Amino acid sequence: MLYKFLFSAALPAVLSVALSATLAAPAAAQTTSSGSGGAGDALILEMNKAFKRGDKAKLAQLLPQARGHVLEPWTAYWELKARLDEASPQEVQDFFNRYAGTYQEDRLRNDWLLLLGQRRDWAAFEAEYPKYRMNDDREVRCYALLVEHLKNPALDARLADEVRKNWQSQRDADDGCTAAAERLVGTKNLTQKDVWQKARLATEASRPRAARDAVQIIAPEALGLMTELSSSPTKFLSEKYLALRKVRKEIITLALIKLATSDVEGAARQMDRKWAVQLTAEERNWVWGVIGKQAATRMGTLPASDALQYFAKVSKDSDLNDDMLAWKARAALRAGTQPNWPQVAMAINAMSGEARQDPTWTYWKARALLATAPPDAAPKAAASGVTQTMSIAPQRAEA
Repeated sequence: MLYKFLFSAALPAVLSVALSATLAAPAAAQTTSSGSGGAGDALILEMNKAFKRGDKAKLAQLLPQARGHVLEPWTAYWELKARLDEASPQEVQDFFNRYAGTYQEDRLRNDWLLLLGQRRDWAAFEAEYPKYRMNDDREVRCYALLVEHLKNPALDARLADEVRKNWQSQRDADDGCTAAAERLVGTKNLTQKDVWQKARLATEASRPRAARDAVQIIAPEALGLMTELSSSPTKFLSEKYLALRKVRKEIITLALIKLATSDVEGAARQMDRKWAVQLTAEERNWVWGVIGKQAATRMGTLPASDALQYFAKVSKDSDLNDDMLAWKARAALRAGTQPNWPQVAMAINAMSGEARQDPTWTYWKARALLATAPPDAAPKAAASGVTQTMSIAPQRAEA
């Protein structure tokens, strides 16, 4: 029963992977561990359920009985994680020492670093961070970048790029990247455009708190408008008539993005009838990019040609992000009986260098080049390696 439970949806996938090596140990070795077997397994299941409930008292009561069980590191992790905000630094260090080298040690270190960052305990954070092996948490990394900035502001240009990338990649609101971004905006190393783009991404992803956190940094006076547009973007847009100043233009942009996530055609009508002429070219391109993307994600119910018509209103593809451009390329690939190869090529060419290196877009760019090349250019294409790129397995080029 324990095996079935551990490898079911009842536990996160990462936990199942981490446990697999432990459970692969020889059966003889496992049976020598005290508490293993039916009773011990039932104990582990009970502790996991208590952890999910946040039952700290139950975890503390059961922990001594799990000593010696093959899954003891997990039980100790659950017990300490449940009360980490009230644990002493010495208790945490004792856990690190007792379970040194285990997955659970570094998992708890991740949790501890987040807590130290929230507490602004930079000395303790700086001492612990070099021991963090997984290094897979963007928020922890943002705290580390903030510590670097506090120590040496001259590094801000490099730090700003990484903070921007991490912050804009985070879907949910978080303290670490928001704090780092706010600090770097204050020193002019992150721009207002970076912050508004974060608000746009969060709005499209239906993460109102993350959007508000971004707006709070540069336009706290607009938070009331954020509440209005979040509750009903259609009503908000119908009641507003002018967008003359920068903040108002950006708020209207957010409202149009919000509307596009639920009503593609409604957002397009709002743009055509009222707002397109009032926005800047960059804002206008971004909104049409979102509308085109939202139409492209609905290609099962909307024709691909609709998405391409919206994308055609974008005057500068480089104003779009990689996600929008990827959906433009997909729409072009599905347009009509034959792909719209020029549009495929244009979308891929506008992507960032990192995105263009993805095997999917390397493959489709090669296809687009061959499809649009003059007949006498085929030998040159072969010589330049385009046909070699075409040898990528089709399953790797799924768009």
